[in-house]
Amino acid sequence: MSIKRTTKNKKNMIIGAAVAVIALLLASSSLIAELQWFNEVGYTRTFLTRAMAVVALTVPIFLILFIISFLYFKGITKKYDSAVYPPKPAKEIAARNMTFNLAAGVFFLFISVNIALNYWYVILQFLNSVDFNIADPIFGMDVSFYVFKLPLLNLLISVSRTIIVVIGIITVAVYLVISASSSLGRLDLRDVKGNFEVMKTGFIQFAGKPLAVLAAIFLVLTSVDYYLASFDIMYSPRGVVFGPGYTDVKVEVPFLYILAGLSLLSAAVVAYGVIKKNAKFILVPIAAIFVMNVIEGIAIIGVQSVAVTPNELEKERPYISNNIEMTRKAFGLDKIEIRTFDANKTLTKDTLEQNRDVVDSIKINSYDQTLKFIQQTQVIRYYYDFNDVDIDRYTINGEKKQVFLSAREIDTSIIDPATWQNKHLFYTHGYGVIMSDASTVTSQGQPSFLMKDIPTTNSTDIPIENPRLYFGELTSDYTIVNTDIEEFDYPKGGENETYRYTGDSGVKLGFLNKVLYSIVEQEPKILISSIVNSDSRILRRRNIVDRVSAIAPFLAYDEDPYLVIADSKLYWIMDAYTTSSRFPYAQTFDGYNYIRNSVKVTVDAYTGEVNFYLSDKNDPIALSFNKIFGGLFQDMSLMPESIKVHIKYPENLFEYQAVVMERYHVTDPNVFYNGEDIWERSKSTKTVVDEKSVSDAYSLFTRFPGEDELELIFTDYYTIKGKENMVAIVSARMDGENYGKIVEFKFPPQKTVSSPYLFRNKLNQDTTISKELSLLDARGSAVNFGDIVITPINDSLLYVVPLYLVAEGENSIPEVKRVIVSNDDRIVIAESLDKGLEDLFGYGPGGETPGEPGEPGEVPGDLVQQALQLYEAALEAQRAGNWAEYGRLIEELGKVIEGLQN
Repeated sequence: MSIKRTTKNKKNMIIGAAVAVIALLLASSSLIAELQWFNEVGYTRTFLTRAMAVVALTVPIFLILFIISFLYFKGITKKYDSAVYPPKPAKEIAARNMTFNLAAGVFFLFISVNIALNYWYVILQFLNSVDFNIADPIFGMDVSFYVFKLPLLNLLISVSRTIIVVIGIITVAVYLVISASSSLGRLDLRDVKGNFEVMKTGFIQFAGKPLAVLAAIFLVLTSVDYYLASFDIMYSPRGVVFGPGYTDVKVEVPFLYILAGLSLLSAAVVAYGVIKKNAKFILVPIAAIFVMNVIEGIAIIGVQSVAVTPNELEKERPYISNNIEMTRKAFGLDKIEIRTFDANKTLTKDTLEQNRDVVDSIKINSYDQTLKFIQQTQVIRYYYDFNDVDIDRYTINGEKKQVFLSAREIDTSIIDPATWQNKHLFYTHGYGVIMSDASTVTSQGQPSFLMKDIPTTNSTDIPIENPRLYFGELTSDYTIVNTDIEEFDYPKGGENETYRYTGDSGVKLGFLNKVLYSIVEQEPKILISSIVNSDSRILRRRNIVDRVSAIAPFLAYDEDPYLVIADSKLYWIMDAYTTSSRFPYAQTFDGYNYIRNSVKVTVDAYTGEVNFYLSDKNDPIALSFNKIFGGLFQDMSLMPESIKVHIKYPENLFEYQAVVMERYHVTDPNVFYNGEDIWERSKSTKTVVDEKSVSDAYSLFTRFPGEDELELIFTDYYTIKGKENMVAIVSARMDGENYGKIVEFKFPPQKTVSSPYLFRNKLNQDTTISKELSLLDARGSAVNFGDIVITPINDSLLYVVPLYLVAEGENSIPEVKRVIVSNDDRIVIAESLDKGLEDLFGYGPGGETPGEPGEPGEVPGDLVQQALQLYEAALEAQRAGNWAEYGRLIEELGKVIEGLQN
């Protein structure tokens, strides 16, 4: 019997141990996988810094909360146990105390962990703050106090006051329990007044002193809170601008100081009242604080109504200036270069000849249409896709060009059949890029490809040794490489080329790791599949946004990563931002009132290697993070030059700045207050019938006046609010030493300069162009307007708009069929940009004069004239009710339009 019992006990112990191991493995699997992943990507220190920070903060927070709870509960229960009748047994008291302390421990551990997880960065930034060297204009405090320190101080006061209130509620609840169990049975229900006196006396004896002490502590915290609130007026929305105004500074701040002093004095009086057991010393100070708050509210309303509102500009002028200055600094707009631009309409052939490189670089292809064309013609197979196209500049065959670049990725969500082997072992990577010249189209109006197809047909001198993309924008699933089957590489005729991953990325799948990742990914096939061997590697977080965000979640990231070719490899570049809503006096936009593009991130498309580079050494928030994480950001000088030449000014940052500029281009507080010079970002339309809307930033490849080199810039156009007259062009530069400089070209106020939308309206008013648009936008086709290009050349503007013809249907291919060219005075529409420049200026690629016999384009011109005649004749037949003739003419018109399309 003893042998059987021993054997049974051993089995139970083994089963229990196995269950414990399995439970521990399940609980810790995600943590182990995270640690392995951070080790694989080389950022273990970042992971451990965050983890240790959470642990280091959880322990003291837990100890403080638990000790306070333990001591207070001990004091309360001592009184409770002495007052309760009949007395409870010692064992019952000990068990109750143990239960409460365990429950309190679990509860406060949960609270402590959550506080540490949500606010670890706030505490670490407090301890690693870096000065902005910018003082607020009211108190003279460095901005770092508001960004790094004030949030934690407010948090501590808020949490402390909450704890005091909770303890007070518990105290009252315990007393009520005592009264219910010990006193109510002995009360005379007919003597209400006597009962009240009994309960009051009991309450004071039991809870009076603890509550008075709590009230005194609460008042001390309230005093500190009032003092800190004086700094929070930096975010006051009360005045004519964001931040403190006249009433805030002259009335509210003094009252906050008075209330802080009164609260501190009241705490001392309440403490004295506790010692003397006199309730008046407790109630009077609290009433005084309440009365002072009421007086404050009345004073604020009175001063604002009587002293400020009748003389608002005079009173608020210095505070408006403060808001303008701090907002411009917060959004990096305090160093804008303003240039006067005459916007003359005197462009000539000679002027264009002198700027031939600028004219030759005008972007004819547009973002949306180029992407649609690529998606229709270059996917090759259904499982490939292109997420977007990105504009960039490359030196190709000795000539600097602006190009569109797009990555061909595999979209595993549409693989059919969607077996585990297909999604995770076979279709593992995308293949190749598409590059097209942004400034030229083919004779059919299609993008002029420089790189295309599979395998890549490359007509440039830019080599790509490995065109495979294991990490990208569309990738979301894990993949396992180096298995017993070959990976799909690319289609070749009716067969598939295969490939084996040669990188060292990923975690090796030994037996234990197979178990681990089958749990983490909730996929038992990782463990049981015979195809996965000990040399296989699992690649996780292959989506580049997810990958980078996991390493540095405290940064914000641009919505549009872009691909570059450097050193024969493919890399992704991402713009990372430091942001804050705590910059004093600065207007808030979309929840932020401070933003900097302080970090550039690169991701190797093949290996997934991630590097962070500090691109703004003057950003205190980025410097603070770098202190916290021990040099997470490398110096920008360490970025390879082959990648550095492709970095761009971030589009999301420029969008923010463009919105801020609508009001904050003004620096005169009088003009700002009166709203005399409010701008709006210009709107435009995409089709003949579209409603107008604000477009994304425009890209130009141009040369600034007085400079020699072409450069890529982002540009936005501004109009007067509620009008369509363009008043300024704002451009962000991004090449070489000019990176980050913002230039504002301001037009003379007395001139009418067409904005994109006003120019669009001019097209409708031009009878020739309007008729041709009507002809093209018919018979199963639609006209789409491409991106408008407004190029400054000397002291004039050249307008170019490509017109796309798109057939009806889901899979239609957009093609450039016409180009509109204008100097904002005369407008022409032609089959190509060269022809338009000839018609308008007499300018041609080889300096020819327009109209020479035999010149290409004459036949299409005759067809256009014929189509116009048929169109007018059809309208006459319609008005006359001659429907037979109308039908015949429309049929002939259709044939002419087909000739135009061909």
